[in-house]
Amino acid sequence: MSERMNFEQTVEALNDPLRPPHFLAMDQSGNKPGELGGTHFNHMKQFGVPIGDVEDLETKSQAARRMLATTQGLGKYFGGAIVHDDLFALTDTDGRPLQDRLRDSGVLVIGKKMGLDKETGLATGLGTLCADMRDLVEKWNVHLIKTRTTITYGKGHADDAADQMVQVQRKAAQNGKIIPVLEPEFDIKNPGSLAQNEDLMTQVLGRIVGEINREGLSSHPYGIKTSFPAPGKQSGEEINPDKSAEAWMRICERAEIPEDLLVVFLSGGHSPENSRMLLQAIAQRLKGTRRRIGSSFSRANLERPYRETFRDGKTDVRAGQNAILLEGRKNALAMQGHYRPNLEKAKSDAEFSKMIFPRTWTGQGSES
Repeated sequence: MSERMNFEQTVEALNDPLRPPHFLAMDQSGNKPGELGGTHFNHMKQFGVPIGDVEDLETKSQAARRMLATTQGLGKYFGGAIVHDDLFALTDTDGRPLQDRLRDSGVLVIGKKMGLDKETGLATGLGTLCADMRDLVEKWNVHLIKTRTTITYGKGHADDAADQMVQVQRKAAQNGKIIPVLEPEFDIKNPGSLAQNEDLMTQVLGRIVGEINREGLSSHPYGIKTSFPAPGKQSGEEINPDKSAEAWMRICERAEIPEDLLVVFLSGGHSPENSRMLLQAIAQRLKGTRRRIGSSFSRANLERPYRETFRDGKTDVRAGQNAILLEGRKNALAMQGHYRPNLEKAKSDAEFSKMIFPRTWTGQGSES
């Protein structure tokens, strides 16, 4: 049996500086009964994975989760995995629960809760959050929960979004056995410029941290998961990783984000190249400081593994697993300052290693 950590052990693991500060986003929502839809369907469509009927979608969704959860060595690159509720009902071919397979690799399981209102972008489900937290702890022995809300420049919901995340922290502290990962993220269609989004993120994160401190809730551990500071897709402004990194440094100071707080970035729909260049630019500026950052890419990490798993109408789990490990290596390189966009062209681990170590290539995928 894999070790199921208690709350104190989970806190210690989350704060371990040797644990990869990256979350694997495998929390795509499923389809409604009898319908083609949900985030998983949208992602597969975006990634070029053909979907036939509802049964085909459900089969491929389950296969994708099994592919990720059973990847040996996953914990070398991902410290946690955000999972959708349906994963708890899934098992490996030998009947082993998939959450235990993740734990076998040293990956912390993070439950996902709360949806989004289509009109406002604010979180829904706060009314059942206490019960949801109890279920995660008592039913599944999960001590981490990801909750989110969205913010959009010019929409006027920034304070409401921040207050929702403070409410989550309040409920988590009352529960006492679960760590919330608070996610105020930019709407993908956000029209703000980099400067406007910097101010907006400073306002939201500053209010979250300030209210948590004011209410005496900072003694209960929490993390933050948010979008990169970058211009919105509707702004017409080009992404500049260096400018975004400088914006993040200012946000840290202006919002008074605690130095020992784990902050995880999601890509916000950016390309793999832009996602990792943004991560690298920020990581390099934080070297030598106590600030901890990581990533939680969806498209950048999953697009290639999904394509490889379902290539040519067949299901090749091993190909998908090799691909997700390769994405993990790219994230690690970005944290070290050695990532280059041309590494996205590598189609295999061997080809990737040859590109990294061209002068010492031995044909075995490692340095000589």
